[in-house]
Amino acid sequence: MVESTGELGWFRAEVLRSIMRPQSFASSLAREHFGLAGVLVALAAGVGLSIGVDTLVVAAKGLSPLPFLSRLLFESFLMGLRLDIGVAAIAFALYLATAATRRVELTLDQAFSAIAFALSPLIVAPVAAMIVALDPVLLGVGGIFLALIILRALAGLALNLRAVLPLPAAALALALVLTGCLIVLPDQASRLRMTAYAITPQLAAPLVVAPAQGKRYDVEGATLIVPEAWAYSIRGIPGEVAHFETPTATLNVVRGRPEAFATMDSFADQMARDERLGFTARRDNRSIESISGLVTIADRADGAYEGRHIALCQFAIVQRATGVALQFRFFDPPDVEEAFAEAAAIAATWRPAPVR
Repeated sequence: MVESTGELGWFRAEVLRSIMRPQSFASSLAREHFGLAGVLVALAAGVGLSIGVDTLVVAAKGLSPLPFLSRLLFESFLMGLRLDIGVAAIAFALYLATAATRRVELTLDQAFSAIAFALSPLIVAPVAAMIVALDPVLLGVGGIFLALIILRALAGLALNLRAVLPLPAAALALALVLTGCLIVLPDQASRLRMTAYAITPQLAAPLVVAPAQGKRYDVEGATLIVPEAWAYSIRGIPGEVAHFETPTATLNVVRGRPEAFATMDSFADQMARDERLGFTARRDNRSIESISGLVTIADRADGAYEGRHIALCQFAIVQRATGVALQFRFFDPPDVEEAFAEAAAIAATWRPAPVR
């Protein structure tokens, strides 16, 4: 029992030291063996990061995270396991890279501990969740707190790598680790990016295009201006609130409700799934823009459907807990860029209903 208590006390002290005194901790990496302690730290860091990010994603929709507590905890544990595996893979790659040079001595334990303990500040990321849970108005404060924690983790990573590697090798190792994180956990990088846009919509550049001229339509409280050449109809298709068409193009206005844990890009993927069924893209690009002050995921694709030339363009807009997608389809367009410009001009006129 004494030994167990001593080991627990040592572990707690080292975790706190890695958070509060990163330079002191980094200086001990070359001479101390941390073993399984690094595994536990990476697991806890993954849990903390997941809770922090997912809470902000939920709160950005105007929802309280408390009803989703059980799912938050379950998802966070899975994230912790993924981060542990990811850190092990990146540490092994770093170990092999340094071993291949035959100029730098770096053990696998040092590589793993340097990365794992650099992530220790993420353990306190749930504080961001607590801030938002206290008052949803503090969403921006929670986002800033989480951003500072992530920056602190990056600084700790640089210090730890520099402590076990000479400066040129440490710089290369830092680039390797960051690249590895993007490869191993691409979805989390995307979630962090989309969360930043949700908290600070001003990060998205405005859609720069001359708004379309034509007839104004009321679409469930929102308004949209569509040129006279586009015929309007309501087809009664579930989720579709308006349909417009010309002899060579269609526009569907589709409502959707993002899942509580879904980010804006995953909502855009969900809305485009049926529209892209059977479609083969030769060119496909996505941009993040702003329409009426709302962050918009703009997807433009040029390709074919059953051998026919088709150009698709979708503008997915999330406003708190609701979303809408403006889905354009152009048939055999002689000028794809002109078709995309027409779609953007119509989308730029979207004015959402005020959120109460």
